[in-house]
Amino acid sequence: MNESAANASYFTFMFGDVSYAIEVTSVKEVLPYEKITPVPRAKEYMKGVMNIRGTVISVIDFRTLFGLPVKEPTKATSIIVAEVEQEDASELSFGFIADDVSGVGPLEMEPAGSGSKTPFVKMLGRTESGMVLILDMDKIFQFIEEDTEPKTK
Repeated sequence: MNESAANASYFTFMFGDVSYAIEVTSVKEVLPYEKITPVPRAKEYMKGVMNIRGTVISVIDFRTLFGLPVKEPTKATSIIVAEVEQEDASELSFGFIADDVSGVGPLEMEPAGSGSKTPFVKMLGRTESGMVLILDMDKIFQFIEEDTEPKTK
Protein backbone atom coordinates (compact mmCIF):
# COMPACT_ATOMS: atom_id res chain seq x y z
CA MET A 1 0.00 0.00 0.00
CA ASN A 2 1.34 3.43 -0.80
CA GLU A 3 1.71 6.12 1.82
CA SER A 4 -0.74 8.51 0.12
CA ALA A 5 -3.52 5.89 0.44
CA ALA A 6 -2.79 5.51 4.15
CA ASN A 7 -2.98 9.28 4.74
CA ALA A 8 -5.94 10.04 2.45
CA SER A 9 -9.40 11.00 3.61
CA TYR A 10 -12.28 8.99 2.23
CA PHE A 11 -15.91 9.82 1.54
CA THR A 12 -18.05 6.91 2.71
CA PHE A 13 -21.56 5.99 1.60
CA MET A 14 -23.88 3.01 1.69
CA PHE A 15 -25.60 0.59 -0.64
CA GLY A 16 -27.87 -1.40 1.64
CA ASP A 17 -25.87 -2.55 4.67
CA VAL A 18 -22.48 -2.34 2.93
CA SER A 19 -20.15 0.66 3.25
CA TYR A 20 -18.23 1.94 0.24
CA ALA A 21 -15.73 4.77 -0.08
CA ILE A 22 -13.93 6.89 -2.64
CA GLU A 23 -11.12 9.37 -2.11
CA VAL A 24 -12.63 12.62 -0.91
CA THR A 25 -10.73 14.50 -3.65
CA SER A 26 -12.96 12.74 -6.22
CA VAL A 27 -16.15 14.19 -4.70
CA LYS A 28 -17.34 17.48 -6.13
CA GLU A 29 -20.62 17.75 -4.21
CA VAL A 30 -23.48 15.79 -2.66
CA LEU A 31 -27.06 16.53 -3.67
CA PRO A 32 -30.40 15.31 -2.38
CA TYR A 33 -31.98 12.79 -4.74
CA GLU A 34 -34.14 14.40 -7.38
CA LYS A 35 -35.82 13.35 -10.59
CA ILE A 36 -33.42 12.13 -13.25
CA THR A 37 -34.28 12.49 -16.94
CA PRO A 38 -33.96 9.06 -18.59
CA VAL A 39 -32.04 8.76 -21.86
CA PRO A 40 -33.58 6.38 -24.42
CA ARG A 41 -31.61 3.21 -25.26
CA ALA A 42 -28.97 3.85 -22.60
CA LYS A 43 -27.37 1.03 -20.63
CA GLU A 44 -29.48 -0.13 -17.68
CA TYR A 45 -27.03 1.35 -15.13
CA MET A 46 -27.12 4.74 -16.89
CA LYS A 47 -30.14 6.20 -15.10
CA GLY A 48 -30.17 9.39 -17.14
CA VAL A 49 -29.06 12.99 -16.91
CA MET A 50 -29.66 15.93 -14.62
CA ASN A 51 -29.00 19.66 -14.82
CA ILE A 52 -26.85 21.09 -12.05
CA ARG A 53 -26.72 24.88 -12.26
CA GLY A 54 -26.59 24.83 -16.06
CA THR A 55 -24.30 21.80 -16.45
CA VAL A 56 -25.80 18.52 -17.64
CA ILE A 57 -24.23 15.41 -16.10
CA SER A 58 -24.87 11.69 -16.50
CA VAL A 59 -26.19 9.82 -13.47
CA ILE A 60 -25.10 6.23 -12.89
CA ASP A 61 -26.80 3.68 -10.65
CA PHE A 62 -23.87 1.81 -9.05
CA ARG A 63 -26.35 -0.68 -7.55
CA THR A 64 -27.25 -1.84 -11.06
CA LEU A 65 -23.63 -1.65 -12.28
CA PHE A 66 -22.48 -3.80 -9.34
CA GLY A 67 -25.30 -6.34 -9.77
CA LEU A 68 -27.04 -5.36 -6.52
CA PRO A 69 -30.85 -5.40 -6.14
CA VAL A 70 -32.65 -2.24 -7.25
CA LYS A 71 -33.97 -0.06 -4.41
CA GLU A 72 -36.47 2.75 -4.55
CA PRO A 73 -35.08 6.15 -3.45
CA THR A 74 -35.76 7.27 0.13
CA LYS A 75 -35.23 10.55 1.97
CA ALA A 76 -31.66 9.40 2.71
CA THR A 77 -30.86 8.74 -0.98
CA SER A 78 -28.29 11.15 -2.43
CA ILE A 79 -26.60 11.86 -5.72
CA ILE A 80 -22.85 12.13 -5.32
CA VAL A 81 -21.21 14.22 -8.01
CA ALA A 82 -17.71 12.92 -8.66
CA GLU A 83 -14.88 13.83 -10.98
CA VAL A 84 -12.34 11.63 -12.71
CA GLU A 85 -9.32 12.79 -14.67
CA GLN A 86 -9.38 11.69 -18.29
CA GLU A 87 -6.37 10.72 -20.41
CA ASP A 88 -6.11 14.27 -21.78
CA ALA A 89 -5.93 15.56 -18.14
CA SER A 90 -9.39 17.15 -18.37
CA GLU A 91 -11.93 16.44 -15.63
CA LEU A 92 -15.15 14.57 -16.29
CA SER A 93 -18.03 14.97 -13.85
CA PHE A 94 -20.82 12.45 -13.33
CA GLY A 95 -23.28 11.61 -10.60
CA PHE A 96 -24.01 8.33 -8.91
CA ILE A 97 -26.83 7.32 -6.62
CA ALA A 98 -26.09 6.26 -3.02
CA ASP A 99 -28.60 4.90 -0.50
CA ASP A 100 -27.10 7.01 2.27
CA VAL A 101 -24.04 9.17 2.93
CA SER A 102 -21.88 8.29 5.95
CA GLY A 103 -19.22 11.01 6.06
CA VAL A 104 -15.59 11.89 5.48
CA GLY A 105 -12.54 10.68 7.33
CA PRO A 106 -9.49 8.45 7.35
CA LEU A 107 -9.79 4.67 7.08
CA GLU A 108 -7.56 2.02 8.55
CA MET A 109 -6.31 0.05 5.53
CA GLU A 110 -6.69 -3.74 5.44
CA PRO A 111 -4.92 -6.18 3.16
CA ALA A 112 -7.29 -7.11 0.35
CA GLY A 113 -7.86 -10.85 0.30
CA SER A 114 -8.63 -12.76 -2.89
CA GLY A 115 -12.37 -12.64 -2.11
CA SER A 116 -12.35 -8.84 -2.31
CA LYS A 117 -10.58 -8.68 -5.67
CA THR A 118 -13.15 -7.32 -8.08
CA PRO A 119 -12.58 -4.97 -10.98
CA PHE A 120 -14.07 -2.02 -9.09
CA VAL A 121 -12.62 -2.49 -5.57
CA LYS A 122 -9.19 -0.95 -5.04
CA MET A 123 -8.65 -1.67 -1.33
CA LEU A 124 -10.39 -2.52 1.89
CA GLY A 125 -10.69 -0.11 4.78
CA ARG A 126 -11.96 -0.37 8.31
CA THR A 127 -13.87 1.98 10.59
CA GLU A 128 -15.20 1.43 14.11
CA SER A 129 -18.42 0.15 12.55
CA GLY A 130 -16.87 -2.37 10.14
CA MET A 131 -15.32 -2.99 6.74
CA VAL A 132 -15.45 -0.49 3.88
CA LEU A 133 -14.94 -1.33 0.20
CA ILE A 134 -12.80 1.39 -1.39
CA LEU A 135 -13.81 1.85 -5.02
CA ASP A 136 -11.46 2.50 -7.93
CA MET A 137 -13.26 5.32 -9.73
CA ASP A 138 -10.81 5.27 -12.65
CA LYS A 139 -11.56 1.59 -13.34
CA ILE A 140 -15.29 2.14 -12.98
CA PHE A 141 -15.19 5.03 -15.44
CA GLN A 142 -12.94 3.06 -17.82
CA PHE A 143 -15.43 0.15 -17.78
CA ILE A 144 -18.37 2.49 -18.46
CA GLU A 145 -16.49 4.25 -21.24
CA GLU A 146 -15.60 0.95 -22.94
CA ASP A 147 -19.09 -0.49 -22.34
CA THR A 148 -20.83 2.50 -23.92
CA GLU A 149 -18.52 2.99 -26.91
CA PRO A 150 -20.13 2.13 -30.23
CA LYS A 151 -18.94 -1.27 -31.40
CA THR A 152 -17.15 -1.22 -34.76
CA LYS A 153 -17.63 -4.10 -37.14
